[in-house]
Parts: sequence; structure tokens; C-alpha cells
Amino acid sequence: MSAQFNFIHGPSEADSRSLARPDTASNQDNAAVANVSQADLLDGIMAMLGHRIAVYAGLRRTAVAAERGLGVSDLRVLDMIIELAPLHTGQLRRLSGLSSGNITSTVDRLEALGMIHRSRHPRDRRITLLNPDAAQCAQLDAKPAARKPMPVPDARQLKQVHAFLTHYLGDSRDEALRDVGQE
Repeated sequence: MSAQFNFIHGPSEADSRSLARPDTASNQDNAAVANVSQADLLDGIMAMLGHRIAVYAGLRRTAVAAERGLGVSDLRVLDMIIELAPLHTGQLRRLSGLSSGNITSTVDRLEALGMIHRSRHPRDRRITLLNPDAAQCAQLDAKPAARKPMPVPDARQLKQVHAFLTHYLGDSRDEALRDVGQE
């Protein structure tokens, strides 16, 4: 990978915009990208997305938690339940790194708020599964009132990005579930 092109932190926002428009990209920027293999570019893009999304989504989720009267840890657990449901408390404990007592009290709070519901495992009634309440959780992702308009790629580009991210995130989900013993 080229040392001139820092993938994790990536180019600044201004640099990103100039790289997206060849008429304004510098020759040095174009050369840095041209000398990188496709595999390295993909790895770099995913690393950059992973880091930046974690930071920016984390900041947004902190604001959402405050708006809803939830603790950040509660919202983090709820996000895991939304994304990976159904989960049982043991899986949630392993994924979150929280203690059994913390998971129990978090699940109790989320259930009291109507954000999740418990159900019995269909084959092992000793296991309680946690599922999100779709209507309540949909409110968490309501778009902020004022949002700066973003440039919109054409439909073909959006389909390609969507297909790529769907595949990547599906693989990431499968890997996370394998790590906690749910296949």
C-alpha cells in the first residue's frame, strides 16, 4: 500500500472531494491511488469506513441516547439486539463485554421502555431470546431535522456501493455471530 495515501484516516474531506472529481485532483493524488492494488484499495476503503463510521455513528448514537433518556451502554446493547437478533443474554454478554449483572439490568431497562421483548427459544425453553420492538426502534433512527444536502451518485453507482456494503456487512455479521457461537 502506498505510504502517500493514508487509508484509515484517509484524505481530508476536501481531499476526498477533489479525488472524486478528476478535474480538481492533483497529479500526486492520482498517482498515489494509481499505484495501489485493487485489493489494497478495497481493504483501505473498508478500514477507513470502519473507523470513521465508528466515530461518527458513535457520536450520533450518544446524542440519540441522551434524547431518549438512555445510557450510551444501553443504546449500544440495543443496537446489538437490533442488528443481530435474536440473541440470548449469554451471547449479548460475550458481544458487549458487560457482566451478566449489567446485561440483566440493561435488558430489564430496555424491556421496561418497550424497546425489546423476550421470547422463549423454540427448541430450548431454558433460553430466553431478545428481539427488538420494530416500531419503537424505528424511532431511534429518525433523521435529524436539519441535514446538509449531500451530493448523490447516480443510480448505477448507488447500486454498486449498496451491493458491496451489503456483502461486506453480511460477512462481518456472520463473523461476529460465529465468534459468539450462533451460526
